[in-house]
Amino acid sequence: MNTRFVRRTSRQMTTIIASLAIAASLVTLAGLAAATLTSSGREQKDPSPIAIEEDDNPIPEAMAGLLDTASSLHGSIDTLTYEQSYEGTVYDKQAFVYVPDSYSPARPMNVLYLTHGWWGNAAGLAAGVAPVVDKLEASGKVSPTIVVFATYYPDRSFATDDYEDDYTLNRFFATTEIDTLISTVESRYTTFARGDLSDASLRASRRHRAFGGFSMGATTTWDVFALRPQYFYGYMPMAGESWIGREEDADEERIGQLVTDGALRAGYGPSDFRILASVGSEDPALWDMTPQLDELYQDYPDLMTESSLQVWIDDGEDHSMTSVCNQVAHNLPLLFPHS
Repeated sequence: MNTRFVRRTSRQMTTIIASLAIAASLVTLAGLAAATLTSSGREQKDPSPIAIEEDDNPIPEAMAGLLDTASSLHGSIDTLTYEQSYEGTVYDKQAFVYVPDSYSPARPMNVLYLTHGWWGNAAGLAAGVAPVVDKLEASGKVSPTIVVFATYYPDRSFATDDYEDDYTLNRFFATTEIDTLISTVESRYTTFARGDLSDASLRASRRHRAFGGFSMGATTTWDVFALRPQYFYGYMPMAGESWIGREEDADEERIGQLVTDGALRAGYGPSDFRILASVGSEDPALWDMTPQLDELYQDYPDLMTESSLQVWIDDGEDHSMTSVCNQVAHNLPLLFPHS
């Protein structure tokens, strides 16, 4: 099932509000919180999560903003629903899909899958990032790209007050649920897989497929690169490091081995993928990303080159939606430049 959010009538605007309010009422935009300790145990300052005060509910104002945002897009936002089994229970999942104004079933388009951070939701991420993508598309700075905003939570009961609880879900999403989502999205829209969801077809079309995420969504992104590189060419880990190897208390050297293992086993070289890692200069996540990135450059110089692994620092920004938007605006044209 899919529902397109268009922008031209009051009835359609009501549909937007009703669909997005459910997710937005559960949490503010896109999970802008992070932990006070790094994975290595170093204390960090809190990146100031947006919180809803009982006596100062920002949801009405936020929903008015979402309405304004939706009404200004050149493209549109669809809602796709799908079922996902997790630990013996089948959950009804929802993803939001930005569809460029130039979309035509006869013309294949690139596709980018994006995930939010801890306590976040797909609707909030879509509300913040879709206007950025829309502007890039309208200005011709990127090749036409469908953007899928997804959540790794089976339902909201999985969003706990401990961000570390998310990693099991991050790993599941990167290794299992992503297959369900690709099938749902790429059977509905014309991507370069052209409706053929076979393993061979998805591998052959990987140069036109990318994955990215913010905070714990970035952690998910590193897992996708490590464990599913055969289906994706581009990666946008924003404000988050890899957690792979946590179960064995892996050091930086071991993390580097685990992150690169999939690409090396596939025989990929630096021209076969592009990682665009980014983070705000005032974001505590920079402290955790830096040693891992240094390790990748140092230990895998033939694989992790200045072209295949690019790092961008968003000067003056912290762990915020503003920085997410800046990072998408910087990275997406590098992944899918206008041709």
